[in-house]
Amino acid sequence: MNEPNPATTPCPIGCLLKTSDAKLLLVLRLVAGLPLLFFGILHFIKLAAFAEILIASGLPFVEFNKFAAPTLEVLAGLLLIPGFLSRLGGLLAVLTMGPAIYGTFAIQALSPDQLPPGLEKIPQVPPLAVPIVILLIGLLLGILGGGGYSVDRKLCRDRQDR
Repeated sequence: MNEPNPATTPCPIGCLLKTSDAKLLLVLRLVAGLPLLFFGILHFIKLAAFAEILIASGLPFVEFNKFAAPTLEVLAGLLLIPGFLSRLGGLLAVLTMGPAIYGTFAIQALSPDQLPPGLEKIPQVPPLAVPIVILLIGLLLGILGGGGYSVDRKLCRDRQDR
């Protein structure tokens, strides 16, 4: 009787760990992961300034999003930098950068006389290229995985060796 081999049995985590051998993905993980981690921590440190960005951009649920967005940014960065669950990290990067792109567009279109109530000046945001590049890299990592120099690759190799 054939018994199932645990190394080849499909599982949800196994799908998340699956990755290519491309070594270049390390560079892409760092290009996306480091800014995500940096801006996520910065948004936590300067919570009031981040709330002003959310208000000025017209994004909904400011009280919820001022905690949720930095949490997801930090989590995405922490997953992408070492390449652990890189596909999930890429998805989180896409989910956080979509609203960031919209918010950046909305804030760049504001003039001082169009400020929402409670704001005295237009909040500063990074150049539009930053969230666009992170979103595109997140999408690519979500498809390809973490690459050759990732924890995902090591775990996949270990699973195959069993």
